[in-house]
This record gives sequence, structure tokens and C-alpha cells, in this order.
Amino acid sequence: MQSSFSLKVSDIFTISGAQISEIYNNNKMLVHFQGMSKTLQFPQTIALQGAPTCSIGISPEGLYNRLNNAGRLILLNQNAIQLGSAPFIRIAADPEVEDERDEYVMLTTKDPRLIESPDDVPALKNYYHPPISEKNVSISIATPLAEMTFKLGKVSVTRKMISPLLSGDMHALIPFSVEEFEVENTSDKEQEITLVIPRPSLVNLQEKELKPTDQDTVYVCSAPVKAQVHEAFSSSSMKGVVMASEECSDRMVIAVPEIENVDIDTHPHFCLNRLRQDLLLNDDGSFYAKREIILNQDYGAAISLTFHLTPNTSMTIPFAVVLDFPQQRFIDEEEFDRKYVKHFENENSRAIDMVKIALDHYPDWLERTLTIQNRIYDLIRKNPSYKDDKEGALRLTRLILNEFSFPLSNACVWVEDDNGIDTARFLECFDYAYINPSDVDWYSMVMLILFPNIEEELCQRFINSIQAEDTTDRYYHHHASFIEARQHFEAYPEEYEDISLTQIKDAFKLKGSVAHDVGALPKGHALRNVSDYAWYNNNYWVDLFPKLATRVLRNVKFTGNIDFLKKNWETLKFGFEHLKELDGDGDGIPEGNPGEVKNTFDNLTLFGIDAYDATIFMAGCHAMIKMADMMNDETAKKQYEEHFKKVSAIFEKLWRDEKNNNDQRLQYYVTCYDPDTGKVNTDTWINQLDAIWALIAMGEESFISDERAIQILKTIYKNNRTFMGWAMCRTEDGGKVESEQGQDVYTTSNYVFAQVLDYYGLMEESKEVYKAMDKVIFQYANSLISPDNLRAELEQEEGESAPKPHYIVAAYPRPGAVMTQIVMQHVKELQEQTGSKKIDSTYLKSFVTDLMK
Repeated sequence: MQSSFSLKVSDIFTISGAQISEIYNNNKMLVHFQGMSKTLQFPQTIALQGAPTCSIGISPEGLYNRLNNAGRLILLNQNAIQLGSAPFIRIAADPEVEDERDEYVMLTTKDPRLIESPDDVPALKNYYHPPISEKNVSISIATPLAEMTFKLGKVSVTRKMISPLLSGDMHALIPFSVEEFEVENTSDKEQEITLVIPRPSLVNLQEKELKPTDQDTVYVCSAPVKAQVHEAFSSSSMKGVVMASEECSDRMVIAVPEIENVDIDTHPHFCLNRLRQDLLLNDDGSFYAKREIILNQDYGAAISLTFHLTPNTSMTIPFAVVLDFPQQRFIDEEEFDRKYVKHFENENSRAIDMVKIALDHYPDWLERTLTIQNRIYDLIRKNPSYKDDKEGALRLTRLILNEFSFPLSNACVWVEDDNGIDTARFLECFDYAYINPSDVDWYSMVMLILFPNIEEELCQRFINSIQAEDTTDRYYHHHASFIEARQHFEAYPEEYEDISLTQIKDAFKLKGSVAHDVGALPKGHALRNVSDYAWYNNNYWVDLFPKLATRVLRNVKFTGNIDFLKKNWETLKFGFEHLKELDGDGDGIPEGNPGEVKNTFDNLTLFGIDAYDATIFMAGCHAMIKMADMMNDETAKKQYEEHFKKVSAIFEKLWRDEKNNNDQRLQYYVTCYDPDTGKVNTDTWINQLDAIWALIAMGEESFISDERAIQILKTIYKNNRTFMGWAMCRTEDGGKVESEQGQDVYTTSNYVFAQVLDYYGLMEESKEVYKAMDKVIFQYANSLISPDNLRAELEQEEGESAPKPHYIVAAYPRPGAVMTQIVMQHVKELQEQTGSKKIDSTYLKSFVTDLMK
């Protein structure tokens, strides 16, 4: 099937043998302890099976290691669960060879001899078959596809993991997937082969919140030991097992189609802790015994397939996994049907009907997914930078595809109303379980490209938040997070009389401000549409409205939905007027409250005018000018143009053209400058061109000249480079800044930087940045779990034996910014063709349509 494509899954990224453990064990990026909290060492992932809001993570060993269920990250840490998901193969002994025995091999490198824990059955190795040697394994990743190949002495097995995410239809939202096992006889004799595919039941897992004092949504679990109801079935030319429970409505199904010359048997309920014994095979490949379920034991189900292969022939076996988990359940006990439920009339037959759909249509999923992946690769090869650089084009392709993991992993609710309108929500991450933070989502076009209707509804929620008001006081910062701080505030009020309370206890929501998010999962269900972020008081942040304004313009230009702008124009104008109230000195640039955090970088000390917020605000002004023009609102347009002109003159005071102590000429906008005191922070800030990046990517003209942009890019490139990538901030002499956040390398900032470098013709520099990020993702074991930020250098932290790479938090949506590479390339091509920097909506809309058709 893949032969018609120029690019195969294995071309994108493949590692084999010792490379696997080198990356996923020796090079594994650890978690940086920030002093107050430590995020999760996220489960390593090579594939995600299922759909948004309900998916299973596959580890580099090919085993189940996490369940994503309505925003809960459920860690499948039990060895019994993980090993219970490992296929094994039996190669029958050659009757002509004396004393030869049947060969049994588990298709995983996880060795029961090395992982036995106090919670495991003693002598764990006795209950499983021997694992395959790592030297005989390869892994290929092209998200949302993945492959594992296992080479045994007489046969090879390729396990292809096929997701419906890019199916382009309703199937993308049904929690099922298909694994295609291709078994090839590589010997010169006929072989009798039995492939056994077991799976642990994930129904009714016993979940426990991992860190109940923190803001995350991470759970540990154990397999259920009672109330299991497992039944084998044979229907519609399929055989399989439905795993259910008397205690809930969830069902998990495994099934295969009936295949000519293949004998199939099912085991509806094997005990996870005695897999080898319960899945004992007869000579014909059927299961020897099928014990009934016993109380206080955990169970799975399995399918055996037995067939003969002559030399150099192969057998293809599709294996479907369905998670018919109809309800999305939340901590406040609210429940919502998953979208797919409305599309099946018969609740009783639904789970098996889903299997039938998966087995019938997975070739179409694969075809469309490969088409889109090849289209992305071909677009990259059109770029002059990559025309003669296949390796670089593949690198960039895999970085883009890697971010398709986000909807499968971070979706926390997806519903369909009675009018067929969808609503969905996505987590910032599982450690900071805020829902669709507006400052984070601004950087990524993944939702706009994959699910434009969902992106538009989310954008509407943030526009609606401008008019929302709640003057009820709530705690902020340490007083919101730590009960001891609240106790002190209430016990000693006199200590707080002469200080500002805006970051301690203040109004919940000021009218005119833009919400940071639409909820936090630990506070309640995912459709409450209330901003729960309270680490800082974002009522006074100055980047949220400009980002919303540019987001609205971007979405309107890419969708062509001018009616969306029409119905929201007055609210947007009101939001702009409110933002101006945060301009305390009247220079035109809102600076927020003096001495307080004022934007998405909530651990970066800023004062006066700063390069990031000033440029973001100027981009917001530009967006308002453009939208006023689209609305034929000449009065508003003139007001915004005058404001932009005033701000531009002030902004130029941040420009610096000096040599540093290393005799290097630096040309850039300083991090921040206070016109009243003359105080200046001369650090070089990588994010000072983010606003320009956003405008260019929507076909708007930069307000910074090409010459100056190139000067800034060259300065940042040489001054901010570190071991792991390009740091957010460096001193003018290239040293480490005080702020830990400023010291970090942000994957998103590096993607933006690489794209602006490429746009302005600094192609080799751009490639170097992408090489660094490719190393972060694919050489430091972060496939499908992109970290937001990481330490700039190798560090040795408490309890560690040697310096290692460290991230702050993983599985983050902001690195979806990498996808904008192909958008900016498209914009640049159009600019060159038309001779204009401004690109009409028609060309942008068709780009997305053509990419995803």
C-alpha cells in the first residue's frame, strides 16, 4: 500500500538495536526540580492509539504505558498491565531436526527478569516468554503512525500502528485503532507460526490521584480485581473479545477479521499475573485451557492466529482495539457523552459495530495519513533551503508530524450538541492542567489546520471573556497555591496593610480583560468556561488581548469567515480600550502593574517598556487596523493607526547597536527600558520577533524592516546559543541571566526563531536551530511528548550520578508552532509571485484546504 508514496513511515525516523536504549535509556531527559515543585517524568511514547479524549500510549518497548481519558493521564505502571500487552510468537519446531523445540518470543525488549518489583509475583520470568533481543528490533515514527520490526531467526514481524486521527471524517473521533502485523518467512523452509496478541483490560481501572496537593491531573492505577465480564464473540466475519465490567458502562474490544488459511482462537479472560500459563497453546495454536474468572485476580483477553508460510511469503493480520468508553467523567462528578455515541443507534451492539468500522476502513486512514505526510514533506522540499537537502527535509517533517500527538494526548472533552455542533477542550499539559490557555494556544496552528471549527469556538470563548466580570475576591500566587500562606494572611492582616494585594487577594475577573484559560481540570469539568489560572493575577497582563486580536485576524484570513469578525467587532474594540487603561505613563504602550508579572513568561522580571510586550502590542494594533478596514470602520481604523504611529516612536528607544565585552557587535531591541529613570536591561531576548513571525504567517507586513530583522536574528543567533539550543535570554556578553525561566531553552521559541531565520534568508542558521530541536525531541527521548522548556546546559541534580539534560515540563501544545514553517514558506512564495507583502485570505484558505484534502 505504501509503495505509491515517495515517503514511507520508516523514512521519517527509524532507530534500531542499541540506538533504542541509547536514546530512551542513556539519553533520557530528566525533570528539573524548580525548588518548589517538580513535574512528572512523562511516560516515553512512540505512538498513541485511539482518539482525542481517549487514547493509549505505547512505550519504546511496544507496551501500554498510559491511558489518556478525558484529561486524566492514567499511568499504567503495573508490570502485569504492561507485559499483558506484549504480543508473542511461536515458531513450531522443524520435525526434521532432532530435539528442536518450539520457539517462543515476546515481541518486546522488556525483560521480566530485570523489572521484578515487590508488587510482582515472585520469579516473574516464569510467567512470561523470553523477550526479543534489542539488536533485533527497530522503531519507526511518523506520528500518528508508527512501526516496530522484530527480526527472529526464521521470521520477521512488522507491527504497524495505524491511527484514524487524519482520516478526515468521523472516524478521527472514535476511540479505536488498528495494528497490522505483517509476518514474513525469511527462512528457506515452510514455517508453522502462531501469533498471540494479548491485551489487558483497561475497563474500570482503579485510579488514584498521584499528587493531590498539586495542580496536575495525573493518576496511578491498578487493574480491577472484581466484577469483570469478558465474552468472546464471532460475527460479521470477525472474532474477538468484549471486556466489560458490572460496575461501569465502559467496554474494551479486541478483534481480528477471519482470514483465509488462518486458524483463530480467542481467550476471553487470562490472568495477567499468569500469562504464560493461561495462554498455553495446543499444537494447533488454540488455547489449551480457558479458566473462568476468579475474584481478586486481574484479567485481559487474547487472540491466537496460526498459519503456515512457505519461504519468502508473508501474512498480514489486522488487529483492532476499541475503547467504547461512552462517558467523559470529571472530578466534580459531571459526565458528558463522547461525540461518537450519537452516531450509533444500538448501544448494545455499538462496541462490536465500532470494531467492524475499524477493520473495514483502516486502509483508508493509512492512505490519507500517508498522503498528508507526503504532502508536508513535498512542501518542505519546495523550499530552496531544502531542495537539495533530503536529510534536512526529513528532519523538519518529523518535527512537524510529532506535534500531531497533541490532540490525541491532551484533549480533555469533546461533545456534540443536538444541532451537530462540536465543542472540544485541550489541556495546557498534565502538570499545569489549565484548559486552552490563550497565551499558549496563540503559538500553535495545529488546531486551526486540523479542526478549524473547534479553533473558532475556542476563539469565541476568549472574545466572550472580555465582557465577563466577577468582582468576587480570590487568592493569587502563593496564597492560592499554599494553605500556609492563606493561614498567615488571615492570622496577621496587619502585615498586609501597606502592600499591594493584587497578587495576593483580588477580583476574580475584571471586565475588559481577556481570560487566561477556560478552566482548570482539578477545579471541575472541562466545559465550565471559567478562567482558573491564579498563579499570578492575569487581569493585568498586557499580552492576552493583542494575542487574541492577532488570533482572530489569523483565523478569519485562513477560514474566510468574515461573519465571525462582524459579530465580535464591538467586543474587540472594547477590549482594546480596556487594555489602554494599563498604560500608566501615557506613552501608548500598556505596561501593566509596575513590579508585577505582566505576560505569559511569569518568572521573568520586567520593567518599563519591554521588547516582547511592545512588539506583541504593536502586532495587536496592526490586527485592529486590518480588521477595522475589513469592517469599513474608518473611525476606529484612524484611531488605531494614530496609536500605532505613537507607539512606534516610543519603541525605537529600545534599539541598541553596541559592541559587547567580547568585541561582538550586537544590534537588537533590549529586553526592557524605563524612559522615566533611564534604567535598561540589555539582555538579548529571543522572543522579540515573535509578533513579526505571527504577522508574516498570516500574510501581513512586518513593522520591522528586513534589514533590522536580519540584524536582530544575527545577534540572537551568536549570543543566545547554548548546549541544548537557543536560550530565551542571555546577557549582552552571552552569559546566563538571573531568571531560571530566562535561562531556559524553549522549544517553541526555537521553532519561531528558525522560521524567521529561514524567511529572511539565513537558511543554514535556521537548519542549525532545527537540528538542535530534533536532538531535543528524537535523541533525548521526547518523541510525542514535546517539552515546553528545558535547561540550557547539562546539569547534575540531587540524586543523579552525572550531568544530564533536564526539561521543566513535557507534553505541551505550544511547540505546535513548528507547523507554521510550511505556512510561512507558502506566504513567502506568494509574496515573491505577487510582489506584495500582503497576502489575501483566498490564498491562505486554499492552502489549508489543499493540505488536508
